[in-house]
Amino acid sequence: MSQSVAIPAGKTSASLSFYLKTSTSETTTTTAYDTLKVQVIDGATTTTLATYSNLNAGTSYVLRTANLNSYIGKMVTIKLLGVEDSSLATSFLVDDTSLSTS
Repeated sequence: MSQSVAIPAGKTSASLSFYLKTSTSETTTTTAYDTLKVQVIDGATTTTLATYSNLNAGTSYVLRTANLNSYIGKMVTIKLLGVEDSSLATSFLVDDTSLSTS
């Protein structure tokens, strides 16, 4: 999923926050087979701010944040990119996503 956003100029900080719950059928504790990447697209440049995987599985939602300070004053696209292999399933449940500036 993706969303284009304008991060207002004149701010001193900007961040993306969301709650993430990861559940998986994978049995490994060492290999990231399935991933969720948090990316920012700025023109032709795509930057991955964070990567979560089946190794982050848990029973509850966890607050995740990403620093967007370097994008203040720009129009960018925030993208959450989930990729799974063809084997066991992993679910990345995202809730309460927000962009904060100050």
